[in-house]
Order: sequence, then structure tokens, then C-alpha cells
Amino acid sequence: MANSLGVGDKAPNFDLSSTEDVLLMLRDEVPRRSVLVYFFAAEVDDGVRGDLSSLAAAASKLDELNATVFGVSKAKMPELKELQKELKLPFPLLRDDRDFAASYGVAEAAEGEQPQPALFGVNQQQVVSWAANPVGDLVESLVEIQKVFARDGAPTANYPKTVINTLVDRWVN
Repeated sequence: MANSLGVGDKAPNFDLSSTEDVLLMLRDEVPRRSVLVYFFAAEVDDGVRGDLSSLAAAASKLDELNATVFGVSKAKMPELKELQKELKLPFPLLRDDRDFAASYGVAEAAEGEQPQPALFGVNQQQVVSWAANPVGDLVESLVEIQKVFARDGAPTANYPKTVINTLVDRWVN
């Protein structure tokens, strides 16, 4: 297993099937939005359900911060779709059928133990801006990650005004 990624590390790209029946790639999403990646086990327990519900409750605040959530698991797609429907999740769940979790350093559980969820914040430069592996208390983690995403700002925040004005002019005209 690879070492766990830390703040400042380049986040490995992934391309995974989602519950929205599309292939989602990290590198396609991060130029537009920061991404909060939540890795969880295929066997969903009450802790994971609680975490996913907390992420769903925070989704609108994350959206205001120009961020989105990806839930990633090795569970089969029908199970992920059912979980998304049951919990009314406003974000996609992705099937990790090629073990991208290992490239983030998410540990496999020891025999007889439940794997621990992990959480990574990835900014618009595809760099890890926040990491917790294992995640611990997700509610506390969400407070911290929101502060980090607020500092990251919008993807166009560093564009010169001439670039923004040119883009707006093209869009309007």
C-alpha cells in the first residue's frame, strides 16, 4: 500500500463510474470546483451512513464555497444507487472498481475489522488541501474543510480583470 497523501501532495486522477451513469474524472472537475473526496468501505455501516448524511447536509454550504463531494466505494453500483436514493444524497457516489483508494493511501482493514473512511480536499490545482485518513469525527472535519475551501476561493479569483472581461464579453455578445 502507498503512503497516505498529505496536504500539498498532487492528488492522483481517477476516472470512475458514478451513480449518475456517467464516468467522472477528478481532473475534469477540479478546474471548476474544489472536490471533497470521501472514501468508504463496500460494507456500509451506521457510521458511514451518518457521514454521508452529514456530507449531504453540508452540500449547499460546500456549493457556496465552489466545492462538491464525491463519495467513493468498492461497493457494487446497484448498492451505491440504492444508498444514494435512500439517503437522498445530492452528490454522486463512485464505484472504485480499480482500487484508486490505494493511490490515496487509504488502508485496507485488518481481517475482522471494518475499514475506516478517509477524507481528502482537493483544490483547483489538483493538490490535496486537506486530508484525514482515517477521517475521525466528520462533523469537525467539515468545519475545517469549509475554512480551507473558503481560502481556496473561486477558480477565477486569480484571473486578471482583462481575462474576465474578455470572457464575459464573449459570453454576452
